[in-house]
Amino acid sequence: MVDWYNGPGATGWGTTRMSLYGWTATPTFQINGSYQQLGWSQSSVQNYINTALALPCYLTIGSSYSGNAFGGTVTYTLTAEQDLGTTGQLKFWSAIEEDHDIATSGYGVYSGQELMWEPRAFPCGLTGQVVSFTGPYPQTITLTGSYTLDPTTMTFDNLNCVALLQMTTGDRRVLNASFMDLPDSNTGIGDAGTAPVGSPASLIVGPNPTSGAINIYTLLPTGTTGTVSVFDLDGRIVESFAAGGALNTTIETPGVYFVRLQTSSGEVQTRSCTVLR
Repeated sequence: MVDWYNGPGATGWGTTRMSLYGWTATPTFQINGSYQQLGWSQSSVQNYINTALALPCYLTIGSSYSGNAFGGTVTYTLTAEQDLGTTGQLKFWSAIEEDHDIATSGYGVYSGQELMWEPRAFPCGLTGQVVSFTGPYPQTITLTGSYTLDPTTMTFDNLNCVALLQMTTGDRRVLNASFMDLPDSNTGIGDAGTAPVGSPASLIVGPNPTSGAINIYTLLPTGTTGTVSVFDLDGRIVESFAAGGALNTTIETPGVYFVRLQTSSGEVQTRSCTVLR
């Protein structure tokens, strides 16, 4: 993400994000909250990335959305497979980012250049949302946020939705992040339960844990079909549905279950859910 300290690209989001690190200007390079470098080379950046990729991850972030050229709603699921081993506060951050605006004269020396990864709208607010995992694990937390777009002031082509969960103390490590490509907001999205052609499918399951009632939401790329199956730990199919939109089921027997979405294009996504009595 490119967070501007001042000028037309500056936002309250950027100011808050920079305050995590004590920045007073836009640094050259930072990754994962832990590594900062004001001068860079390809090899040094790759080394930082490799170090971050080597860290174990026990958190999954899923996202789905509905909306059009003027705004929409995003639903996020954060699933911790085990205790994340963190101390201090965790915050969830979400931004709708624009990749291909052309900088105006207000950007100074960047005028006329293509802007990339610039935060424009903020479904979970400018200052993030505090998140706390307490177990039992696996545990899923669901967050929903709305955002507003203004296509009259800038071109909202090639929008991306980026989300991350980050420690606010210590090395401010990012525990995981997600990326979702939104369609051209000049046309918006299609019917509920469908996503643009070429977009990944989405599977959201909650609450987790549950006393038995399970809500399942699927988003399918346009032109594809899919099946949702619920399995127990022995691999037996408990329920099966046609994918697309919202589904609801109830499981009476306590235990751990797996919800699998398989699309006609071969994509498979799986979420776990614990039923407690």
